[in-house]
Amino acid sequence: ELTAFTVGNSQRSSIRPFVGKSLYSTADDASPETPPFCIPTTQTIASSLESLRSSSKPIVIKYGGNAMTSPTLFASFCQDIATLQSLGLKIVVVHGGGPQISSMLKRCNVQSEFASNGMRISSEEVVEIAEMVLCGSVNKDVSAGISNAGGRAIGISGRDSQLLQCTKLVGEDGLDVGLVGKVDHVNTSFLEGLLE
Repeated sequence: ELTAFTVGNSQRSSIRPFVGKSLYSTADDASPETPPFCIPTTQTIASSLESLRSSSKPIVIKYGGNAMTSPTLFASFCQDIATLQSLGLKIVVVHGGGPQISSMLKRCNVQSEFASNGMRISSEEVVEIAEMVLCGSVNKDVSAGISNAGGRAIGISGRDSQLLQCTKLVGEDGLDVGLVGKVDHVNTSFLEGLLE
């Protein structure tokens, strides 16, 4: 079992102990008391720290959305991860990269379509570029950033050591969204070995 929360996404996590919280506020959340992109949940994290440490469960942090759009936010994120690690927490970062994928698709003149629900329809060519961007660029930038901030990080993908096993996902209304999968199994023993 994992504890999880979201960084930089406008949708709030609904997973304990950070119910309804995101580490960073967005511009929409800003007020004079809570400027954009600060950590309004520091007290929540501090009050939960002892229970998080004693549970010894890894914490999964989804890094994406607004937090990926600024070098300042990226540096803060990496420092936060390094700090959480220094407090004895085992952290797994799962990152996005949609804007970076879209940018590379445009540079390579590859058309990309989205379903009405916002899901990218992924052809073989789109998946090849997405893997190149996520595994070869975003993933390595995130792991290097955390390491440079004093943390420990390696970048892996769902293909490494059969980390993620998936079945083909069919979109709503039976729409074929291409090479998109639904995760059926996570090789947690592989992750646990890396976290030791």
